Amino acid sequence: MKNLVPVLSLLEKAHREGARDGARAVLQRARDLSPTDTGASDKSGFVAVDDLTVQVGFRSLVSRLQHENLDWQHEGGGQAKFLEAAADQVDVAPYVAARIRAELG
Repeated sequence: MKNLVPVLSLLEKAHREGARDGARAVLQRARDLSPTDTGASDKSGFVAVDDLTVQVGFRSLVSRLQHENLDWQHEGGGQAKFLEAAADQVDVAPYVAARIRAELG
């Protein structure tokens, strides 16, 4: 069985790449805000793109627990809700707009 790959217009492809760029910026900001002891949790971060939708997250159970526990204090700094805060702080729209502008010349 063949895998079906969506056929995207040039603007859809530009949107997709811009969204990926923005999602990577969100992930980097989340890594900056997250508590880091060994770095293993930070390395579990990912960006997934499916058509015109992007997802940013962390695969590590430790990252998920760190994100949700508001009471934990960390010697090296960092905060709970680091991914949520990063998503609020990084505007993805300029990344998308830049890729679309580049595509249109």
